[in-house]
This record gives sequence, structure tokens and C-alpha cells, in this order.
Amino acid sequence: MSMLRQDVQTHTNYSDGENTITQMVKSAIDIGIESIVISDHAKGWVSGDGTRSEFFPTYEKYVNYLQEVEHVKNVFSDKIKIFSGLEIEIGVQGDFKLDAGIIEYAQKHKDRRKLGVDILLGSIHSESFEEDCTEQEIKVKDKRAVMIENMINLIRNKKIDIFAHPFQALHGQFSDNLSEKETEQIINTFEMEWRSGHSIFFELNGKKYPRYEQWSYNKYENGELETQDINVLQRYRKRGGKFVLGSDAHSIQGLTDTDFSILNKLSLDESEIFMFYERN
Repeated sequence: MSMLRQDVQTHTNYSDGENTITQMVKSAIDIGIESIVISDHAKGWVSGDGTRSEFFPTYEKYVNYLQEVEHVKNVFSDKIKIFSGLEIEIGVQGDFKLDAGIIEYAQKHKDRRKLGVDILLGSIHSESFEEDCTEQEIKVKDKRAVMIENMINLIRNKKIDIFAHPFQALHGQFSDNLSEKETEQIINTFEMEWRSGHSIFFELNGKKYPRYEQWSYNKYENGELETQDINVLQRYRKRGGKFVLGSDAHSIQGLTDTDFSILNKLSLDESEIFMFYERN
């Protein structure tokens, strides 16, 4: 089943990707993608020696990013629908983790609700969650509950459009997935948000590596996490949830080096995939 007409998660050399915005867009056009979200990371990573590098250290760098996406939108407007975006790490208290340049932009443009972009992806990475737990001295016995609250805070944030690779941190931290009680907490939160008018979607992420981020390629040989992931996603679906698809590409090769076999395992109909470019 091929439903990747819209790719909601791609990264360029503005953050940790290899290629330019133009190169990513041209490659997307070549493989038949109708819509793409350029969603570079809003905050840099901590290196092995403990230093943090910023992708957008200055206001000017971030404005350049926004302007370049707008320029590429215009250049290729007759070939593909392009959205500007950011992938934002959500802290354990529900806070946005942002580079200095984006923070300055937000302060100067308080009227721009989504930091000047069209679509915001919220994510929780295992490594970043661990940093938060260390900094805030969260006890090991409390980490599981804090993780679930982190996920709920992400879903409740009205600015977030997509919950990106939703099980990555849980897999990475606990080699486990949502319990029955946790599943109900998460899905009930989605339902409350939908009723309030907040359109937020689970991403089905097709990136093959690192393996613990995904369902078909998780690191557990007996596949129990994949089975449980599918159960959770089926329940989300039965309660009215729709999905979006993201390659999580960090290069032009990453646009096609994907595995979306989860679509067949869920037996999804194309109508259950939400398309931003079809939104009124």
C-alpha cells in the first residue's frame, strides 16, 4: 500500500539533515510526493563531551530559514505543496525546547502563534527525556509516570499539530510500551483535545534507524512491542483518530529509505490518512 503522498517530517542542513531545502523538495517531487513539511529541529543536541550546539543560535539564522522555505514554496508552487514546520522537543513540564534564535523570534513576534511556521511537530526523544530527569533530579521510580505526563502535556498543547514518533522515548527508556491504563489516559486526552477543536494526529514514522523508534524495525527480537504498538494505534483509530505519515528523512535518500509496512498491519484506508493540503 502506497499512501506517502504527503511527508510530514523532513530535515535539512538547517538542523541535522544533509541536504538543502531545495534539494529535499526536488527529490520529493521526483518520487511523486504531493506535499512536504520541512520540519527542522528547533533545538540543537548535546554532544558526547556535554556541549550543546544550536541549529538556530541567532534570530537572523531562524529568519533565513523561514524566508528560504517561503521562497521554495513559491518556486515550486505548481509542482508540490510545501509547508514550513519545526520539530519541537517537549520537556517533561510541557515546555518547548528552543534555540536562542527561535526564542528571540518568539519574543519579537508574539502575534505569530506557531513561531512563524505552518505546522508544529511535538516529540519526546529518549535522550532528551533523560537529560530532563537528570537536571530535575527525578527519581528512577517516578520516571514512568513522568513520561506519561510528558506525553499528555504534548497532546494538550494547542499549538502542536502532530505527535511525532510517539513511542520512541518509551521504547528507549523502558524497553516497554503503554499499559492498558496508560493507553486509556493517552487516548482520552486525544479525545478531549479533538472535542475542544484541537486537531492533533499520531505520526506513523517510516524511518528505519534507529530501530527502537519504529514498529516493524524495533530492537526486540520477539516483536512484542510491535504487537502492542499496533493494539494502541488500533484503539486510537477506533476512537476517531487519523494518522499522518513521515519519512523522518535527514537526506534525499531518506525520503525513500523507509518502511511503512505498519499501514498494511493496521489495514488502514486512505481516508484515515490526514492530508494538511486538503484542509479547508
